[in-house]
Amino acid sequence: MDFLEALDVSLFRALNAFCGTSPTLDHIVYRLPGPTGVLFLGLFGLLWFRPDGEVIGRRQALILVVPAVAIALVLNRAISTLLPFRVRPMYAIGAAAPSYPWTFDLEHWSSFPSDNATYLFAIAACLFVVSRWAGLVFGVYGALLCLGRIYFGIHYPSDILVGALLGAATGYVVTRPALAAGISRPLLGYEKRWPQYFYALLFMALAEVAGGFPNTRHVGVAIVHMIRGGYEPP
Repeated sequence: MDFLEALDVSLFRALNAFCGTSPTLDHIVYRLPGPTGVLFLGLFGLLWFRPDGEVIGRRQALILVVPAVAIALVLNRAISTLLPFRVRPMYAIGAAAPSYPWTFDLEHWSSFPSDNATYLFAIAACLFVVSRWAGLVFGVYGALLCLGRIYFGIHYPSDILVGALLGAATGYVVTRPALAAGISRPLLGYEKRWPQYFYALLFMALAEVAGGFPNTRHVGVAIVHMIRGGYEPP
């Protein structure tokens, strides 16, 4: 364990050492997550409306990206809550800062495992099941984003690795053919009967996935606060 911990810190130091050495590189790494939603929605749309191949089977797997990502994030949060709190490297051992003012208010969030990696690789796994090239494109992009989290001192490499494995495994399991056919067939039936309502709801769900379920999380937090009696409406 001591060896693995030392290796974890060494790999973190090696990548974080580049932070602050180039303003251009700092801005590229910081801005890189910007197109995440556009890339995801673009790949999803291309695969969904592609006329060749087994359209029904492809759509049955694609639509499960919504519950797959949600389940992966819930599992991530459960693991993060149950395991001992891990202080992020920027607070625990210090990290090189970028060449411009920046703020990341993550001190009260456990570093292990990375929910960002879980989210990205759950999507990548779902896309890979449908199309290897699409899954690889999003997976490579997701890996670059995860390296950026180490670059800024937000995560250790082990946080990223475990989070990515959790997301990929969840995406793969949820999109198995038996599950895809059983769960997705009724939903796709609505696409034929009421396409306007189906695509309106699908777009809303995909928008939530693209942003990492921001509105769902806010509603969930508000409900918890209301139950505990500490919620004050804005």
